[in-house]
Amino acid sequence: MTNGERADRLLREARQIAGEMKRALDDEAWNLATRRAQEALELAIKALLSEMSVDYPKTHDPAPVFARAVRTRGIHVDAGALDSLAVLSQELANIRGPAFYQETVVTDAQARDWVQRVERALQFADGLLRRLRAAR
Repeated sequence: MTNGERADRLLREARQIAGEMKRALDDEAWNLATRRAQEALELAIKALLSEMSVDYPKTHDPAPVFARAVRTRGIHVDAGALDSLAVLSQELANIRGPAFYQETVVTDAQARDWVQRVERALQFADGLLRRLRAAR
């Protein structure tokens, strides 16, 4: 499997999980929506890393590796978007376990915020993937 094929598979799964995320939100399952948001974001970032031929970490917060790879390779990404992605990835990596195991209560507002931000991050990932491929 090539890095591009792996990137496509990861991004496809991220989108599938995002569908589960939206259904959980519709079902008012705030904790589950949060967990699925984290999973979708993690896979989307790892898809981008794979496309860039960067070994992605087997951790739930791959954003620091992504930010470093973007800067090292001179790939133009809006600094604000990169910072927002890093903050979101860290927030969700920290809450994923406690949310999934019902060790914390995620509110409606928190879940909706995370879901909206992850949806924007997935759009960002789609756009960047297209740009990376066009630059080849």
